[in-house]
Amino acid sequence: MGLLAKQQYEVLTDRLAARVAAAAVTPAASMLSGNTEEGLAAYIDEASSDPDLQAALLPSAVAIDRQMLGGGVYSYINQAIANSEWAALVSALNSYVQSGAGGGYASLAAYLDDVGATTHPLAAEIVKKSIGANAFGLAGAAVSAMHPKMQTAAFDRVYAGTMGSLVDETIDAGDVDTADVACFAADDDIIALGSRFKFSTILLELSQVASTDCDLHAFYWNGSAWAELTLNDYTSGFSVNGGIISFAEPADWVPSNMDMDTPASVLDTDNEQELYCVILQRQAATVSPSTPELTWLQCVPSAIVNARGRLYGLDQPPIALVRVTGADACEVSVIRQPQYEEFLCPGTANGELRLKAITSFSDDIVFTLGYTDQDGNAATNAQSTWSAPIAAGDTHTISLAGGDTGLRAVSASTCAVDTDATSGVFSVEVGGYARAISEK
Repeated sequence: MGLLAKQQYEVLTDRLAARVAAAAVTPAASMLSGNTEEGLAAYIDEASSDPDLQAALLPSAVAIDRQMLGGGVYSYINQAIANSEWAALVSALNSYVQSGAGGGYASLAAYLDDVGATTHPLAAEIVKKSIGANAFGLAGAAVSAMHPKMQTAAFDRVYAGTMGSLVDETIDAGDVDTADVACFAADDDIIALGSRFKFSTILLELSQVASTDCDLHAFYWNGSAWAELTLNDYTSGFSVNGGIISFAEPADWVPSNMDMDTPASVLDTDNEQELYCVILQRQAATVSPSTPELTWLQCVPSAIVNARGRLYGLDQPPIALVRVTGADACEVSVIRQPQYEEFLCPGTANGELRLKAITSFSDDIVFTLGYTDQDGNAATNAQSTWSAPIAAGDTHTISLAGGDTGLRAVSASTCAVDTDATSGVFSVEVGGYARAISEK
């Protein structure tokens, strides 16, 4: 066995991941915050009508404005981690464990498998970038690299009210413990939802439902106009606490920072925040006596994938959504399966796998998870009772059948629920890592 102990390796690579996150991941989301109201492309478009200048500069300006949106995140981070100093550390580590002094292992993967060390998913991407995509492959299976989190996310921006005088509700909408958000007080009022990532599912908890259907219509910016989306609205216009509003993700969706008013008003006047926006608008003339109030809003963000179409080592969408449709009845929608070819299958250690309530429940829930285990075998396991009252945002640790250590996939057809609840939504998530992460 090499001189580098399991704990030393894990602390070292955890701290490397923390430094990379601080240097590249965390600030990247705010890279345009120094601009006011518009990005580079909008400025060029407004400042000059010269077609030659626009043709020369606009494509690059648009790429810069949007490089931290959606699919651009992978390219940006993947380039950022090609840092020569980080690569040199990984290369030195790889050489050391293969040396006589380090144990004479055949590969870094062989060393990690032998000592039982696990690697933060972001650090794993640095390793793969430095010494090869198969750095964690051993005997046809992935070793050491922990699975990235897979969970719902708060919107980056939320505005509510009347166009032209919208209120920024981002903080309250993203936290169940802050004030509720009153919405759709009048006909044509809107909720504008902005995310750095494309999304096709809006998740919500209503603390107060509307007395009648608000007749919701949804719109997205296609680059030249606000186009309408066709909704699957399980909230019936915010009149029931159905938890899910979904739509087909449009192919021509373009980031925006404006509302639909004429003339349009800027949503985020402090920072450049051209985001993928969906505007929900009430079109019911009368909603009386009660208009709705939101406890929180979440979205199912699009996956961040690598050049091979596999999940990358950053936070990802949840595995599945479970919608209770009646007593002892549910509908399971798989969003994205874990990427066992790249990472360790998520398991039960450290509460890695969990259920999370999107809406509140006043009845106990016993959920039976249907899944494929770490070896590719079909299995089911009834979870312990999730005891009511269950508030939005509450979580419940998932257990697997005896002997199983990980989950390759959720099987929607073999999931089941035992509950007196007749409606509500919860998610199946990778809510943490297989072990505690060392502080930087």
